[in-house]
Amino acid sequence: MTRTSWVELCVSDLEQSIRWFEHVLGFRVIALETNGFVELSSGETSILLAPDDAPYWASERPHLLPSGQRGSGVEIILLVENIDAVYRQAQQAGADILRELADFPWHLRQFWVRHPDGYLIRPAQKILSVNPATYHHQIATVFQRNVPRIAEELAKVKQEADRLLLQQDYLGAVTIYEMLVTEIFEKSHLYFEEEEAYDDYSEEEAYYPEEEELEEFIGECIEALGHCLADERTDRVAREKCREVLFDIYRQDVYESHGFTTSTADQLVRYTTSLERDRLAEQIRTLLTKAGGSVRQSYGKFLLDLQKETLEDEAYLHICREAGLTSYLIDRLLTLGHIDEAARETQSIDNDDQFLGLADLFIPHQQDAVAERLVKARSKEKPAVRVLEWLQTYYQARENYTATLEITETLFRTQPLLKHYQRLRDLARQLDCWQTLRPALLAFLVASKTTRPLIEIALDEGEIDKALLQLKELAKKDRYGTTYEGDYGYGIDLRVAQAAEETDPHEAITLYQQRAERLIAQRDRKQYHEACTFLAKVRSVYEKIGERGAWASYMATLRQQNRNLPALKDELAKAKL
Repeated sequence: MTRTSWVELCVSDLEQSIRWFEHVLGFRVIALETNGFVELSSGETSILLAPDDAPYWASERPHLLPSGQRGSGVEIILLVENIDAVYRQAQQAGADILRELADFPWHLRQFWVRHPDGYLIRPAQKILSVNPATYHHQIATVFQRNVPRIAEELAKVKQEADRLLLQQDYLGAVTIYEMLVTEIFEKSHLYFEEEEAYDDYSEEEAYYPEEEELEEFIGECIEALGHCLADERTDRVAREKCREVLFDIYRQDVYESHGFTTSTADQLVRYTTSLERDRLAEQIRTLLTKAGGSVRQSYGKFLLDLQKETLEDEAYLHICREAGLTSYLIDRLLTLGHIDEAARETQSIDNDDQFLGLADLFIPHQQDAVAERLVKARSKEKPAVRVLEWLQTYYQARENYTATLEITETLFRTQPLLKHYQRLRDLARQLDCWQTLRPALLAFLVASKTTRPLIEIALDEGEIDKALLQLKELAKKDRYGTTYEGDYGYGIDLRVAQAAEETDPHEAITLYQQRAERLIAQRDRKQYHEACTFLAKVRSVYEKIGERGAWASYMATLRQQNRNLPALKDELAKAKL
């Protein structure tokens, strides 16, 4: 059941009742049924009337109270847009008004009137201390004007809401906070689909300085709404409105988070009553069944937080599975001591990063051995770097150096990087096995033709001559000159050149010259500028070894070969070369 559909009344005098609803409350007949039923309507409200002698009421006829006595203890409340007009109409019709029009708690202005058969009707209108139209216009105008900081202008409107909050006019305050947030969502670019609006979209165009601090501003409104809920003096109508606004913000943000889902959920969990949380939980369950992916997970987390005090373990686990909250599921299974089930659930995860995150959960539950077993099994299935690094960290933290050495060697063979080699060297020396391990590692690199790590190792161990020889194996020629396999930016050739400046200066000079000449061959001023950096290094090394003449001769030849490149000449002059 979602809402009341209509009200049906059994009346002693059908014609009299029709006239009463028409003249007293402004209803009009919209349908006449052949079986005696009449449907009247006012706005979105419908009332059905049927005479006592209608066949439909035959079984209930013996139990009907006499005319004028019906409806005792039951009231029909009709929400209207203009209560004063309805009240005047009832007065003019000479209706039996039981209680005069007045303002009542829960922000209602209402009166009571009795139907000829005794039914109590209560027309009512929700009342506010603020005029929403006034604030809507004020807020909309801020976005239409060319202001340097929108948040500063909106803060003036928020001050009025804050004042109402201090005066305990919670419904008025909530109404203004709602308008502020709604207008920001609709008129700012927080959720604006820029890519769809413009074919030539680029990141540079998506900056709106006037909208800075709007996220923080919404956060302040959310916090203020939380204050409304936190105050036990807040009446039922204001609380309901406040919950509605916060939940709307949550739902708005759940698809493209600016962090509002966390803050709104926090307010709703912390400051609602158990009954209010149950009602929210029902709404979320409905949304959860229709959502997918991260949205489904967000709803699931919210649901768990709302019902954490009352959920049975099985219900908790069911929500975790339904929402795809695997980490929550594993943690609860471990808490319950269901270790094998937790291990099976973890093992079923294909994504290595997610799998390792779940393995980490076992350790605070004193299930280190299970975590190790799971990750070791995964490393044998596929020795991914992240998996091996997890085991390396695990063994190292427990000072199991033999196991750390073993897994680090596997890691090096999977990803032959210098840092893994250096770690192996430290461990192997500690365990007194470096003399046998080192040749095996180098042989592996030679067999797999991974020359770059061999060069890095030679440099790290001070074997410059060996590094130079291995570098030459990488040398290739293309239309720009000499290049080296795997050479990105300041590549391996430059590292070798820098290391060789002291021991093999002429080899260093050759490598710097190759890099400079390659850049010049690309015929671009930016490349000329960079080439000058390496030419300066060539000059520096020549000067260190006292061969200024060789430097002058090289530069004369370089200038002659590139005499038709004025931009190069300009860059050389700027670099004083």
